[in-house]
Order: sequence, then C-alpha cells, then structure tokens
Amino acid sequence: MGWPSRFLIGFFLWIGLDQGLSLGQDSVPSVCLVLGAPGEPLYGNMFQQWAQLWGESTQGTTVQWIGPVNPTQVSPVQVSPVQVSPAQSGVVDGTSDRERLKAWIDRVEQVPEEGTYWLVLMGHGTHDGKTTKFNLRGSDVSAQELGQWFSGSKHRWVIAVCGSSSGPFLAALSHPNRVVIASTKSGSESNFSRFGGFFAQSISDPESDLDHDRAISVLEAFASASRKTQRYYEDNKLLATEQAILDDNGDGKGTPADFYRGLRLIKRSEDGKVDGVLARGVWLKEPIQREGLSSQDRSLIEQLEKRLEDLRSKRNSMDSLRYYAALEEVFLQMARILYPASR
Repeated sequence: MGWPSRFLIGFFLWIGLDQGLSLGQDSVPSVCLVLGAPGEPLYGNMFQQWAQLWGESTQGTTVQWIGPVNPTQVSPVQVSPVQVSPAQSGVVDGTSDRERLKAWIDRVEQVPEEGTYWLVLMGHGTHDGKTTKFNLRGSDVSAQELGQWFSGSKHRWVIAVCGSSSGPFLAALSHPNRVVIASTKSGSESNFSRFGGFFAQSISDPESDLDHDRAISVLEAFASASRKTQRYYEDNKLLATEQAILDDNGDGKGTPADFYRGLRLIKRSEDGKVDGVLARGVWLKEPIQREGLSSQDRSLIEQLEKRLEDLRSKRNSMDSLRYYAALEEVFLQMARILYPASR
C-alpha cells in the first residue's frame, strides 16, 4: 500500500474517531477525562502526570480528552489534535472546554442502549459559600449546572470530581444508579487537593485489588487513594486538609474511606443507609470471570451482592446457623453464575 492510500485511510479514520461518524454506542467514548485550568505551572505538570496515569489505565478503552492535555503524555491513539490544543483561553475552533464537555454528555445521552460511562475531572475548584465551580479554561462549570446536565440520564455513571472544594458536587450529582466521588467532604476544604493524583494511581495499581479478583473496582480505587492521601499528610507531618467521600445510594451524603476495613463496611451513618454496594461492582476493566455475562446474569449478581451486604448488616441479630446457611446459599448462587462449570 502506497503512502497516499495510507494517508487517506488514516485521515478518514481520524475524522471518524473525532467526529463520531459511526452509529451506536461504540461511536461515543465511554470515558471522559477533563483537565481543568492549571493556574500555576507546578499544578499543570502534576495534572499532566495524572493524565499520563489515566492514559495508561484506559488502554483499550475509548476516551474523550478535554482540556490542556499534552499529547506526548498519553496514548496517541486516544487523543485527537483538536482535543489537546494548549490554547490558554480554552477555546478551540470556536468551542470552549465547557461546551465540549456538555457536547460529550449530550452524545452519551443519545445512545439508546443503557451503558456505563465515566467522567473524571482533575484540577481546581472554588466555593464562595453559595456556588461551587470546577475551574476550566475559559468559563467554569458549577455543581448545579453539571447536575442539570445529568438530570434524567438512563445510564450508569461513575463521576469523580478531583479538586479542591468539590464536596458540593456530590450532592448535586447524587443518584441511585450513579457512583459519585468528591475529593473533599465540603466546599470549605479549599486547599489544593492531592486525592486526584492518588486516584489516578490506584485505578490500575495491583495493590488496590483488595478482593484479589485481578480487577480494581471503583470502591477499591477510592479506598486505596484515600489511604495514600492520608499517608501523604502523615509522612509530611501536615494537617490533612481534604477528606474524599463516595456516594452511590442516591442520598447525596457520602461516606469516607475510614468507614470501611478493606471492602467491608465497619461503620454506618445514623440513618443506616449504606454506600459502596454499587461502587464495589463497577470496574474500568471488568474481572475476567464476569466477561461475557448476559445483562440478566449481571443483574442477578448485583442483587445477590446487595443481599450479601444486607445479611452482613444483620449478623448480630441472627442465629449463627441461620446466618451461615444464608451466606452459603448466596455464595452458591453467585458461583453458579460466575463459574458455570461448577454447576
């Protein structure tokens, strides 16, 4: 094949990837990674390092990059020249980073089949007592606006707002079919947040695999990143100025990582509601044993995991024989689905 043919094929392939010309879910990136306005060069370099980690973790996944991403730091297959422009204004070809983010969400909502999508915001945030914003190049996006953009979505979402003052985003984005993570528990935690860097590390770090299923769930990455963040402050003898929280039950309150030992919930909120059940069953790359499961089997597994968590919460009020018999039945049902050869 001569170079003119290779050039034309490459050109039309790039056009198709960038403009989403193909139809169906495969035409819409399942992960959107947003780098906010860096402010100082020091933070810009850190955000590039976080982007590089995500670029490595999302190999084999379709990714939409938004913001001042350096194409030399991430996979060239996943980044289009339009998306990585370093323009300080954040406006490329007449489209701002904020508009680009809204356009991607709108494209996802046009996909007819229900799916799982990820949005990760990395940067700085601000809170003035009333309004909380994530800083983009150009116009920022507020927690209320982002919540409105996701209103009525039929998809399952994993949304991580990794920046200072990000706590109010959790309440604005909370939904029963959504995992929402914020780097801080409140808008008043306004110092620079390092959780985003540790979250980028943890999403593919084998040490984050707490249940040893050779895959890292959102809950595992959250717990691991929270521990690393706490260790950073302890090792540097600094007062911790951030505490990440996770919400996946739709109550908008969130739960910090110290409520868990491993993946087991050891503390409960006053109302008894539990976070983490959904996050435990969502991965960037699924465990091998779950690949190829039908939607019906996936739904059954989720129901069984919720039943398992419910049983554990009743441990102290149940007779031991009844408790272990119920556990055994749940484990056997899960094994029949995940390991068909064991039937």
